[in-house]
Amino acid sequence: MSSSRQTRNQKLILEVLEQQSQPLSAQEIFLELRNANHTVGLATVYRVLDALRNEGKLQAVNLGDQQTYYQVLPSNGHNRHHLICTECRRVVPLPDCPVEDLEAQLSSRYQFAIEYHVLDFYGVCAQCRGGVGPGPDSQRSSFLKAKPK
Repeated sequence: MSSSRQTRNQKLILEVLEQQSQPLSAQEIFLELRNANHTVGLATVYRVLDALRNEGKLQAVNLGDQQTYYQVLPSNGHNRHHLICTECRRVVPLPDCPVEDLEAQLSSRYQFAIEYHVLDFYGVCAQCRGGVGPGPDSQRSSFLKAKPK
């Protein structure tokens, strides 16, 4: 990703998101920056996130609450797909796209130039059901876990 035209705030926010395995909300990003002694206002964080998303560098993720969460898009530019627990908001990123072949078939069959698709599965994880613990890369930050549903 080209950094020659990125502002200082864009670089800071991208660094925060690149260090996380889970999507973060604007508030979480703001708190991470503040904890690292960076003086960036919350309104600036929202503006920068919007700009980075419009540039195709970030993906917005809906975890089923009233906030939007953000993550850096993979180098191939395709959105990531997730399993999202509706109880604890744990996010399990899927390693690949389970509908890639379907997208190609639909594009060919209907002569439709598909620009992107979004695929997230919502349900209850094993830990919330009282079963086995969470899988790899499936932990939310501590301040999300503390939030009531």
